[in-house]
Order: sequence, then C-alpha cells, then structure tokens
Amino acid sequence: MAEHPTNEEAIRKIFEAKILNNFRRSKSAAEVEKIEDEGLLNRRVKFRKLIEQDVDFYIVYHSAHIAAAWLSMLSVSIFHEMSDEGAEDPLDEQVAALVFFSRLASDLWAIIELIELGFDLQARALTRAYLEHVDVLICCIQDRELTREFVNAKEPEAANAFWHRHASKNRAKAKVTRFIAGVLGLDTVTVVDVLREDADFAGSALLHPTMVAGLATAFGAPDVDYEESFPVFPNPVSASAGILRTILVHLFWLSFATGGQPSASSGSWQPIFRVQGLRDDLEVQRLSLLHTRMFQFLIHNEILMKPTSDDADNEA
Repeated sequence: MAEHPTNEEAIRKIFEAKILNNFRRSKSAAEVEKIEDEGLLNRRVKFRKLIEQDVDFYIVYHSAHIAAAWLSMLSVSIFHEMSDEGAEDPLDEQVAALVFFSRLASDLWAIIELIELGFDLQARALTRAYLEHVDVLICCIQDRELTREFVNAKEPEAANAFWHRHASKNRAKAKVTRFIAGVLGLDTVTVVDVLREDADFAGSALLHPTMVAGLATAFGAPDVDYEESFPVFPNPVSASAGILRTILVHLFWLSFATGGQPSASSGSWQPIFRVQGLRDDLEVQRLSLLHTRMFQFLIHNEILMKPTSDDADNEA
C-alpha cells in the first residue's frame, strides 16, 4: 500500500503526475496557459467587433461602466465616512446604502465581465437578482421603517423572512411600479413590467433546473455563429446588449428614488453623505453629473426604453 504523503507540496506533485498531466495530454503548464490565453484573446476580439458593429450595444456597454463606477464611488465614499476615526454612529440609510451600492457595483462589474467573456446565460441569471436588489432599494428609500427592518435583518433567518415578506411574489416590483406611476403623474404604468419581462423570465428559467435553460445551453441561439466550437463553451453574442439595457432602465428608475442623494434628502432618507468634505468632493460631483447626463443622452436618443426582444431581433 502506497504511503500517504503528509506534505502539501508532495500531494500537489502527485496530483499533477497522476491526474493533471493526463488531463493536459502531457502538455506543459506553459503550453496550456498559452492555449487558454489565445482563447481568451479571441473572445475579447470577437466582443470588441460586436460592439463596434452595433451602436446601441456600444453605448449601453460603456454606459454600464459609468453606472458601475458611480455605484462604486458611492460605496467607497460611504465606507470611508463610516470608517473614519471619530465618525458619528451611522444612520440606517447609510448602512443600507453601503450594503446596496456595494452589491450593485460589484454585481454590475461581474455582469459586464461575463458578457465580455461570452457567458450570456450566466449574466442573465445574475441580472434577475440584480433587479430585485434595485427594487428593494427603491422601496427602502421610500420607507424608513422598511429600511430599519432591512438593516436589522442580519442573520440568515431574518434576511429570509424579510425577503418573503417584502420582495417575494413580485411584492417589491409592484411597489416600484406604483412609485414610477406616481413620479410620472399616472394612475398606473406598464412600462416597468414590459421592459424587464424577458429578464424576469430568463432569470427564473436559469436559476432553477429547467428544460428551457438546459436546451438553451446545449443548442445556443439559432442565429449565433459558434464557428468551430459549441454553444456549451463561452461565446460573446450581441443579444447581451439587452441585459445591460434592462439593468440601466432599472438604475434609471432608481435615480427617481435617490433624487438629490448623496448630499440631499430623498424619500424618507436623510443625505447619505454627512461629511462636508464628501459633499464638496469635485470627483464625486463630476461623476454624479456625468451619470445624470448619461441617462439624459440615453433617453433623448431613444436607446434606453426598448424591450430586450429588440436585441434578440438584432442578432438575426
């Protein structure tokens, strides 16, 4: 019976000799890395060609970067304010803002990278949760008690109860729809549901074991050129523009709720920046203004308010 190695380095070498080298078909680590780098480069080149050929995709892609940068700026700024020595006890809205903006920034960077690398279905699965986070954030801004309940739901059981009570079965989405209707001075609107319908369906299908998700992974989209590969492997597609468009639409709804934040009150929230230095920070002001102008540009040029099915049609 072979002696069981006790040294981690020895275990690694045995794994390489008996398993990894066989998997690599005796190629060296450098040779395998070169092949992987070439594959990654080819996908990045293909993605760049896609956005250069599709103006809408090009614009929503770079707009998503601006949105992610703004969310990151908010997260990092609040973190610094709360972490400074001698800082006041944070407000519930500051804690909630830190949590939400951190998650929204990080997830948006992840979705962007998934799209760049050709993981369209995985980006769609993450987008479903992204929209729910925006929904709950909008609801919290309008309701101080809801904000407090969210902040206090630190344990898994409490967080699960919060989700079932306020977000499940489209509860939060319904509140967002009523909020947007109120902002627009209407009794009701359908635009919120219409512009996220495909994302909700895709997210639901992809997050659970379904035939739809499995077949989509195995066979891919009929109009996509997979060249000499197969749909199961990552491949950038122009329909991914719809993912970013849907996210930007929801962040546009969020901008109605945040109003003059981070330096002015909005809804039931006090300003999430309480330190004057942050309120006067020129980089914060620059990025805030750019974020606003970006949405103005998207609306004025009729790029934002499109059903994601339009992007699927463009794939053909």
